[in-house]
Amino acid sequence: MPIMTSKLPESREKTFAAPWRFLVSLGCLLSFSACAYRLTNLHTASPDNIRSIFVEAVYDTGAEIVPHEQLWDELQRALAANGQIAVVTAKDADAVLRAQIVSTQFAKAGERKVTQNNRKTREPDYFEGQTPPPVPGQLRNLSVADDYYMKTRWQSTLRVELWDLRKRKLLLQREYPMSGETLANRGDVAAQMHHLRHEESYNASFGNAARMVAEKVVTDILIR
Repeated sequence: MPIMTSKLPESREKTFAAPWRFLVSLGCLLSFSACAYRLTNLHTASPDNIRSIFVEAVYDTGAEIVPHEQLWDELQRALAANGQIAVVTAKDADAVLRAQIVSTQFAKAGERKVTQNNRKTREPDYFEGQTPPPVPGQLRNLSVADDYYMKTRWQSTLRVELWDLRKRKLLLQREYPMSGETLANRGDVAAQMHHLRHEESYNASFGNAARMVAEKVVTDILIR
């Protein structure tokens, strides 16, 4: 007696095989994706069980004046926003974070503006004392430049150290670049306002750079 075998028609086999093939492919894709995620995901933890940090005021050894208090604020904000390590006073801290601005440079940038204001008035070549001194109208107008650049580019180098106060051990030591551009001149304001506008622009540029480097410092402290 022939044995009866249940076999689907070829058309129905293809119909059922397509969904199964799709599900198997989807499962493999999710598995590989999960593995890739586990391999690239970095673990964050406080170094050596550090639970609290004191952030020292930023030490500046550069030759230029910079608003380093903004960097001090941003370092504390970045640590507090992360929440894994508390920002405390020196007497309650497990570790101390030291930041030093090693150097700062300024350079001309942007479009160059050339004027003829000072070139119209020529300063006397010399004064020997035999004739009366020159009147103010004969001297050059030093408050107006012959030429200037519309922007100023700045760059600073920040050195950061994290010290374990209990073990007297250096946990982190790195240097970070900081840079940006500031508006040096605006034609729509009076000449007396250019310095103030430049200071405002530089403070804003330095503040943005300080915020980004502070977040990078906290990431380097916590990622293991």
